[in-house]
Amino acid sequence: MLHMTHNYMLGLAVLVVSFILTFYVPIAYFWVKQGKKMRNQNK
Repeated sequence: MLHMTHNYMLGLAVLVVSFILTFYVPIAYFWVKQGKKMRNQNK
């Protein structure tokens, strides 16, 4: 039972990490793109 619970926790952790990665990478990329545009407009 403990082994199954450990596997469940590990799977849940992997799922959360993969969700955060897929959610944050496009947002970070878009934010960097927007930041570069803003800096170019200010000059």
